[in-house]
Amino acid sequence: MYRITELPPNAYLDWLQQQGFDEKQALHLKWLSKDMNEHDDYMADFMTVFQTIERWGPGTDADSLKALALLPTTPQNIIDIGCGKGFSTSLLAQHTTAHITAVDNEQNALDELADRLTKLQLDTRVTLSCSSMTELPFTEECFDLIWSEGSAYIMGVEQALQQWRPLLKRKGCMVFSDLVWLTNTPSPEADEFWQQEYPDMKTVEKRLAQIQQAGFEVIDHFKLSEQAGFDYYNPLKERVIALKPSMPESLAIADLEREIAIYERYPTEFGYHMFVLQK
Repeated sequence: MYRITELPPNAYLDWLQQQGFDEKQALHLKWLSKDMNEHDDYMADFMTVFQTIERWGPGTDADSLKALALLPTTPQNIIDIGCGKGFSTSLLAQHTTAHITAVDNEQNALDELADRLTKLQLDTRVTLSCSSMTELPFTEECFDLIWSEGSAYIMGVEQALQQWRPLLKRKGCMVFSDLVWLTNTPSPEADEFWQQEYPDMKTVEKRLAQIQQAGFEVIDHFKLSEQAGFDYYNPLKERVIALKPSMPESLAIADLEREIAIYERYPTEFGYHMFVLQK
């Protein structure tokens, strides 16, 4: 049977919005399965889980700094797309002298980032923009670095590469991380799960081919550290366990439990990968 999640990522996003999700909700749903008839309750539960979690995706400061060090030039004007609560934004502000535009469509996350930047006395070099990554309100060739950790998949990596590339100046760079297959022969359970939840997930080799087809040179790429997964999934698991007694029928909780279980069973078969590119 044909599944709606087998649509291309951009078509799937359009379909979610046709079902009554607004764009912010559709982007938040990411690759999780859900009952479309109960999306208000689902989104409320989903945001309850993530409300107190610091990181909204796998990553560490060490991995981010490793990618930053691989850049061939020193960036002066950076856009951080899908910044969430702004861990990468803060790190980039601390380790560069660039002006940074931090973009997310969740105002609460941007408010939290604003507080963090003020405490770090970095707020004068960061502009916050509550905008959709699919309709960025910026002119062409206005940034020399695009940064996007764990968010490009939301609109589809291929579409993100094509749509964001014009924002870069000549020889500008792009750094993004994405969930990839680490094997060509995944276990049946892992394969079935991700075919349903992230059908556009590719091996590193296939993603590299798409990157080159989109007009980028690959400077380097590397697998994120094991710590990146621990720092995301361990707090998420603790939060799900804590909330489940009060939300026993939550579909969002059930979906997150499935994802955590697959991660724990097959940690060597998939993971996040960082790509460092130049236009």
